[in-house]
Amino acid sequence: MRSIAFLFVLAQVALLGPLYLLYGQIDPCRALAAEIASRAEKAGGVGVIVDQVFGDLEIDARRDIADRSTMQCAGELLGNWTGRATGT
Repeated sequence: MRSIAFLFVLAQVALLGPLYLLYGQIDPCRALAAEIASRAEKAGGVGVIVDQVFGDLEIDARRDIADRSTMQCAGELLGNWTGRATGT
């Protein structure tokens, strides 16, 4: 029984650990919003500068993805990670 519980905890750490290490949270939608905000900051532009001065890019991204389910956010986040790995 202990080994089953250990494997369950190990699977959770393996799946949720990267989210916590990269974004400081384990909610895929909040992590996706943080990813979108960081990509927008790196892209730059006048609109991003205005948003940084008068608001928060992550909060704006949260509003944009508020209607998505957790699985949709996880899928998009995985897509962003694979896009980053391939350089797109």
